[in-house]
Amino acid sequence: MSTPNPIPQTAPHLIPLNRSEHMYWAGEGYLGPINQPYILRFDQPVDEALVRQTLRELTSAFPRMRSAIVPTATTYKMRILDDDRGVAQLFDDCYRVETGVDAASRDALEAFHGRFMNEPISLERGLPWRARFLPHATQPALMFSVHHIVGDGRSMVQMLCAILGRLNGQPIVPCQLESPSMIPAVTPQKWWQWPGSIARWWRDTQAEKKAHRGERVIMLEQGGSDRYTISTVRYHELPCPADAMRTLAKAHGTTVNTLLMALVANTFLEIGHRDGPDQPGGLTSVAALRTSVDLRRYFPDGKGPEFGNFVSVFTVRARPQATLAAQIASLESQAKAALARFERRDFALPLSFYEILPWVGRTLYSHLIVQSRAKRSLPELSCHLSNLGSAEFINPKGATVRLAELWPATISTAFLLGALSLNGKQFFTVIHQNDEIPASAVDRFLATLDAQLRALMDRALMAQAHDAPQASAPAPRDKVHASA
Repeated sequence: MSTPNPIPQTAPHLIPLNRSEHMYWAGEGYLGPINQPYILRFDQPVDEALVRQTLRELTSAFPRMRSAIVPTATTYKMRILDDDRGVAQLFDDCYRVETGVDAASRDALEAFHGRFMNEPISLERGLPWRARFLPHATQPALMFSVHHIVGDGRSMVQMLCAILGRLNGQPIVPCQLESPSMIPAVTPQKWWQWPGSIARWWRDTQAEKKAHRGERVIMLEQGGSDRYTISTVRYHELPCPADAMRTLAKAHGTTVNTLLMALVANTFLEIGHRDGPDQPGGLTSVAALRTSVDLRRYFPDGKGPEFGNFVSVFTVRARPQATLAAQIASLESQAKAALARFERRDFALPLSFYEILPWVGRTLYSHLIVQSRAKRSLPELSCHLSNLGSAEFINPKGATVRLAELWPATISTAFLLGALSLNGKQFFTVIHQNDEIPASAVDRFLATLDAQLRALMDRALMAQAHDAPQASAPAPRDKVHASA
């Protein structure tokens, strides 16, 4: 197999890490391997040589895929390796064919996925990713695992589109090498806007603290050690087709993302109610759901970076509501308020402070991360919910080789839920720390969520049947004659 020609360099070989990437570097190993292992399951046979060539070309076209973390005099940077014989040797180590795993079996893929997710990647040596091709006569699969220091979820999707495009005969377009700071996306563009930003942040923070007094966050955690251990990945298909989910969301005047968030919130609230309503101490049970926000949209003039890590988060809190519609309205209101704060740069002060943390050095930064677990100082969360939405766009138009299933995953300090729809199905990936959340608690959560969905679909069918026009029955013969 020929080696692709190196693409032109558009930036120096040494590029700085932004604040998220510094956190991944400081937390690597302590949090677990901070990888993003995605299982791609194809709908027909795929030539293994083509898969290998595709990933080799991807390594050339996306410079961060052939990088290594190197120390400098004061910090660490990402070194982009020349696309030469050394990279070719590293590629041979990163990409392998995995036999002995039945790619047509979800259970087999799930078990392999969990084992692979906990395997570390050497960032110092180079090529911060791993891939395993799982051959099968009809439904082959690909494990594509990239360290989070390379890019965020949007960057992963960009590479998935490139992979599916190349498998269908399209060339991989080289990706520009960028490494801008997040600062332009979170700070005011004018100096005189800073006082208002800080004042709004302080006012809203104090209001949130006051509103959250007397609340108990419902979590699945049942203990756990003072350090991070291994994680487990679970596959689940929601009992609601994608079209039906869109119909339900439209009927409630909302999006599929918000509807799913409301159902997840109500699932936690139901579990909390079963375990004992509003206790101990008369506390009100709430579900705290964290979600990600892409900061690219907030860069000046819409000139956000194409590839890398540019994500922040916000949390919504769900209290018991009389109806699902009321829960949806509450969550929508909170989400819109949070996004408006990003738009106004109200988080400029705390997010600018995070930019300083890398300068404390990796040792101290790692110590802070480890201590946050030991002291349980991280915010209490029910889960982190990430919804890709419809993943149909990953398959190029007119594709012959298509994705049959897609199971994304990554290590998380919180109970992590990843949702997407593909081929009319709703896929739901669950990741949890084994020492905190037992399998039985995950089973209970998924069973309750499924029950919520089934009940919602049943109500929709009943309402549809009630609203359907009734066919008029023919009048009795004797009355017909009488009226005549």
